[in-house]
Amino acid sequence: MLPAVEQKLSNLFTYLDVRQRVVLCCFTLLAIINASTMRLCLDFSMSRIVSECGGIKDRHSSGEAVLNPKALPNWRLEMAMNLNQPKNLPINRFKAGRDQGQLKAPGRSQRNRRRSRRESAKITPSFDSGKRISCSELWSRQTQSLVVVAFYAGYMITHVPGGLLAERYGGKWVLSVSILTSAICTLLTPVAVRSGGPYVLIGIRLLVGLCEGPCFPAVCALLAQWVPEQERGLLASCVLSGGEIGTSMVQLVTGLVMAEQDWPLGFYLVGGGAILWVLGFSLVCYSTPDHCPYIQSEERDYIKRHTSGSLLMIGSGEILARDASDTEEEEFAREGLDREETTLTNPPAIPWKRILTSKPLWALVSVSMQHDWSKQDLPKELQVVLEKVREHGPWEELAATLTVTAPYICNWLASLTTGQLSDFLIAQQILSRTQTRRLMSWLVFVCGSMHMVQLEGKGAQIWRILAKGAYYASVKPLPLDMSPNYAATLMGISGGLGALPELLMPYLEQLETDYTVVASVRAALWIIAASYISGDVQAFNQPELGPQREEN
Repeated sequence: MLPAVEQKLSNLFTYLDVRQRVVLCCFTLLAIINASTMRLCLDFSMSRIVSECGGIKDRHSSGEAVLNPKALPNWRLEMAMNLNQPKNLPINRFKAGRDQGQLKAPGRSQRNRRRSRRESAKITPSFDSGKRISCSELWSRQTQSLVVVAFYAGYMITHVPGGLLAERYGGKWVLSVSILTSAICTLLTPVAVRSGGPYVLIGIRLLVGLCEGPCFPAVCALLAQWVPEQERGLLASCVLSGGEIGTSMVQLVTGLVMAEQDWPLGFYLVGGGAILWVLGFSLVCYSTPDHCPYIQSEERDYIKRHTSGSLLMIGSGEILARDASDTEEEEFAREGLDREETTLTNPPAIPWKRILTSKPLWALVSVSMQHDWSKQDLPKELQVVLEKVREHGPWEELAATLTVTAPYICNWLASLTTGQLSDFLIAQQILSRTQTRRLMSWLVFVCGSMHMVQLEGKGAQIWRILAKGAYYASVKPLPLDMSPNYAATLMGISGGLGALPELLMPYLEQLETDYTVVASVRAALWIIAASYISGDVQAFNQPELGPQREEN
């Protein structure tokens, strides 16, 4: 960064007396919101994309409706059952479209054939010479399903690699590259749809998923370096629950301001906003407090004293190991001294065996999968509201809009409350960190059960809000609790496997419909997993340092 710009920013932060850990948490919150909006932007534009292709005109002629995958029950199930049928294969679809055109052509006059070709060129995409296919066939239910599923396929793949990169090189640039590349792919989505059709769009969505995969692990790597243990419940819950804002308010407002023919505007707004975030984040935030030129020495010392004693300071191509026992920590705090820092020329090997055999880790994976299994209602609810708004206007449906979006904003606010409560219980030594996390996870189960009991009642949403808030104060901060050194890796494992229900949802929904006992099994699994989660630092957090050259 230019020295003049850096000096001006430093003077501004000093004058405003802004805590740099708060600045970093604000930027990482915006990162989560940006990631959520880019992930869900397509869901609210699918019907408009199909309509622009010519689906409305083709619907009247063929009798088939333009399908919106998120607005239909069990749409992924139908995709899974019908995808492998020969008639649904892309080759046979192109062949069918070509043969149909060849059969109808001999019965027409030369003038009719020319007029038919002109009309078909307006509403029917053509990818190869002589191969044409109607839009209702091209944008079938199965194709729309593949577009949605493609994101989660890529999203799962890059979770763990992104965590490893964040731990090795710092979370700043991994997060920046993740959001930037996702934004570029989002900006290219309208061009891909209009020039390449659904199969190019599937590739774009796969790339968006691959790019967004490292986002949460990189955020965890930053929080492990910046957030003191005494503030972890509040700040971590505030940041990691940002998806509640991204999936409701931002996407819904974007859908309301777009006209039917201006669906690309949503992608440009979301992608452009993400690029602006990258510029600001790159100027202001750093991977560790030691590399931040804007932080005051008092805040830097405070963060060092109240983060894990064995935390590795990662960044700028070197690793600093800070080793101190609890007694030494108190002595250094009283004397105002810094902990001993040792530069390690070779990064320690990740203890994969101890990580993958850890019971608390698999308990974390279990509850993460249960949560992702249960969060499929929001896109459907928002899509219903958007359809009403487009039909009657935003002001006539304003009450319905607020009814749907308000609970999800309240989810984020509830996460702040439960996070602050968790910090209070731990600070006052009323409960240990593990007991607090387990209490909040059991609160998720109780509130979720009450929500199901009162599903049609007026108080159902209150129970749902409480359950969501408790989830972000119990499960989401666990990677930071269990291993500050490998928080990004743990988030990569739990987040990547947690997205697995998104791919298996057709089979899981059918299984839950056919066998009512599945709901009881899920409840039992949640209770068991909640009993095994741990907020204590695990043994594998201490890196295994092999023989290497050390510089004191």
